[in-house]
Amino acid sequence: MPSECRAFIRWSPEQVRHGLPSVRHSIDPAWFDLGEDGWSVAYRFDVPPSQQGNPSVAFIRFMMPTAPHERLLPGATLLLFERATHQYATLTVAELEEP
Repeated sequence: MPSECRAFIRWSPEQVRHGLPSVRHSIDPAWFDLGEDGWSVAYRFDVPPSQQGNPSVAFIRFMMPTAPHERLLPGATLLLFERATHQYATLTVAELEEP
């Protein structure tokens, strides 16, 4: 199974108005570009977004082994589907942390 990477999720204004998710993990579709194929992204939070605020720190990974894992580089961004609003959050892969 591919390893996780740290990312920041900046929720849409509609999601902020609706209320940030209180879940600790989920799987939703995401796109590098809406004109490209989408991929299922699993994400988890040590602290739910409703307690973190916007943006929220998450740990992400693609669900499919055939997904473009090599594109999950620091600074890469994806559009993450928001279930509650049908809008898109911006998911940005974080820079590597110093050991």
